[in-house]
Amino acid sequence: MTSIAFTVNDLALGGIQRVTTIIANGLSSHGHDVTLVNLANARDLFEVQTTHYRIPRAWQYNMWRVQNKLSNIFLNHSVDKREIVKTLFNKQQYDVIVLNPELFIYFDTIYQLQNDAEIYLWMHNDYRAYYNTYFKNSKEELEHAARCADGIISLESQNETYWSGINPNTLKIHNPLTLPPAGALSDLEQHVIACTSRLEMSQKGLDYLIDVAKLLPENWIINIAGDGSDRDWLMGKIKENALEDIVHVKGRLNDDALEKHYSTASIFLSTSRWEGFPLAVVEAMSRGLPLVGFDIPALEEITDGGKYGELVPVGDIAAMAKTIDRMVSNHDERKAFSALSVQRAKDFDIDVILGEWERKVLGCNNR
Repeated sequence: MTSIAFTVNDLALGGIQRVTTIIANGLSSHGHDVTLVNLANARDLFEVQTTHYRIPRAWQYNMWRVQNKLSNIFLNHSVDKREIVKTLFNKQQYDVIVLNPELFIYFDTIYQLQNDAEIYLWMHNDYRAYYNTYFKNSKEELEHAARCADGIISLESQNETYWSGINPNTLKIHNPLTLPPAGALSDLEQHVIACTSRLEMSQKGLDYLIDVAKLLPENWIINIAGDGSDRDWLMGKIKENALEDIVHVKGRLNDDALEKHYSTASIFLSTSRWEGFPLAVVEAMSRGLPLVGFDIPALEEITDGGKYGELVPVGDIAAMAKTIDRMVSNHDERKAFSALSVQRAKDFDIDVILGEWERKVLGCNNR
């Protein structure tokens, strides 16, 4: 039996954490020997049901936390988790290891401990975001890991093409629908636009969202599910623009509350400047919400070039407002896009995506 390990930096709130646990748990439920390696020993927000679960001992993790805090105060830099990585990867030998982005900097350390394993990098975001934002001060380390890895897992076609130029063994595997496949569909009658997003201004385009809200048709509102570091900024902008009756920030919602969030809306809005493969968009489509968003590569992939949703050029607020206005005033159009959304969401069913992992990463041909 092939043994596979997935790595996470923690299991706090986040799309990477959510999709990693879903894929790892799913492969484990299919009978595979799956280990989740978590570099944190803290409160987990996602349930782990893998064959094995590795976390550092409390004393080791707490020691790192103290050292990290002191280093940030006095030296203005963080302490890495290399010693934690060494401890966790000394416990078992694996056939396949899948590293999430925060673990890329430990590629050499893990390779030295697991040199018989096939090591994959799982790219959850647009390659430009990695170079320009997340790894802007460590681009050489990013490219080194990408070139030396046994393979790269990309979420959509444009990034697959880019990373293939660095590592020929680049695979495309979409993220799965993370809500249960059966759920209440919206009746498309409510004057509500749903948005589900981490509250991070730059990537998620919260500044664009405020501009769109100013142009909404009368009696329509935007409900935002999510939380994040720019919540105070967003609340300030809502107040500054007198949008308190139009834009409602609901905070982080559990699955039951998300179901209601989608089923009581009539349109789903995404204002992201970039994404890897947004889980929330597929969630909303599975509940029958028509999609309006910018034509970033991830949404081009999900909508098959605009076939399954309405996309406008990035940053074109006038075009987005015009599209929303047209959809708001035409129930038949909403209904038509709703049917397309439900149809497209089936392509991202968890069993479909697990089959891709089994064939492309684990080399299984029995599913």
